[in-house]
Amino acid sequence: MASPSLTDAALFCPQSLTELEREAGAPPDWLWHGYLASGTLTLLTSQWKAGKTTLLALLLHHMRQGGALLGLPVKAGNAVVLSEEPAALWLERGRRFALREHVRWLCQPFVARPRFEQWLALIEQLRQLHRQTALSLVAIDPLASFFPVKSENDADAVLAALLPLRRLTSDGVAVVLLHHPHKYARTDGQASRGSGALCAHVDVLMELHWWRAANEDSRRRRLLAWSRHDATPRQRNIELSADGREYVVIGDAEGEELAPLRAVVWRVLGAVTTKQTRAEIMESWPADHPKPHQFALARLLERSVERGELKRDGGGVKSDPFRYWLPSLEERWKKDPVARLAQQMADDYRNVLNSTPTL
Repeated sequence: MASPSLTDAALFCPQSLTELEREAGAPPDWLWHGYLASGTLTLLTSQWKAGKTTLLALLLHHMRQGGALLGLPVKAGNAVVLSEEPAALWLERGRRFALREHVRWLCQPFVARPRFEQWLALIEQLRQLHRQTALSLVAIDPLASFFPVKSENDADAVLAALLPLRRLTSDGVAVVLLHHPHKYARTDGQASRGSGALCAHVDVLMELHWWRAANEDSRRRRLLAWSRHDATPRQRNIELSADGREYVVIGDAEGEELAPLRAVVWRVLGAVTTKQTRAEIMESWPADHPKPHQFALARLLERSVERGELKRDGGGVKSDPFRYWLPSLEERWKKDPVARLAQQMADDYRNVLNSTPTL
C-alpha cells in the first residue's frame, strides 16, 4: 500500500487550543436565542398537526423586523421554507402572520422522493440564493418529504444525506428540520422517527409535545430541547393565544396541575416494598381518589425522575416496563430483610422473564 502524500497528510493536522479559538471565532450568533443559530442544524420533532408549522410561522413573523418568541430574542433576517404543503395554505398562513418579502417558499418542488443528486442540486441552489440575499434560515417542513433515503432507519444513508446540509451551515445559515415522531410513545429526547444518527448529528434537538394527550382540546404544549450549547432552554410550557397568532410561556402550570396527583402517587409508593410499574401503581390506586388519565400519570412520573424525586429502572418497553420507587425505599431495603428479599425476588422474576427466549 502506498504511503499517503504530504498533501493528504496536511488534511489531518491536529490543532492547538489557540488554533481552535482562532477558527471557532465568536460565540454562537443566535437567530432565535437558544434554539437556532447561524451555522447550526436544529431538529424540531412533533406529532403531525401538533403545531410545529405554526411555531415556524410565528418565528418567520418575528424575523420580519426582529422581536421575541417565547420570551427569547429573534433577529431580523431572510428565510426560505421548503414545504410539502401547497402554495394556497402558505398564502393563507402568510396573510395571518404578516409574512412579507423576507420569506420565500419552495412548495412541493418534487413529485416523488428526490434522488440523491437532486438533493445535492437543491442544497447548491440554496447556497447560491444565500450569496444573493444573505439567508438567515432554511426550514425544511417536513424532512421526510425531501430526504433522499429509502429507509430512515439506515444510519449510513441518513448520515450521507445530512452531511451535505453542512455546506449550508458552513456558509453561516441556520437550518431547521421539522420531523415526525415514532408511532409509539418514547422517552423525552427520543421522539424522532428513524435512526438515532439524526438526533446525534444535529446541534439542537427540540420536541413539541401535546400538553397531556393528543385527543385533548388544549392550546397548551410542552417544548423540550437538548443542545450542544448552554444557552438552550431545557423546557418551556407554552400556550397558543386565542387568536392563534402568538405562543406565550405559561410557567410551571403543568406542575401545579399535577400536584394533587403527586400526593396520591407518593402515598401508593410509600405503602409498598418493591419497585412498581405504572400499571401496578394504577392497580393500587386508592378507592377514595378517582384514577388519573394514563398520560397525566406518565408525565408526573417522568417529571419526578428528571428532578430526582423518584428513581427508575427498566427499558420502557412492553417486555421490560419502567419501574419506579421512592429513594427512601432503598434505606428500608437495607434495614428490613423481608423488604429486601421481596425486592430481590421481584428482580429475579423479571430477569427470568427477560431471558426466556420467544418461541
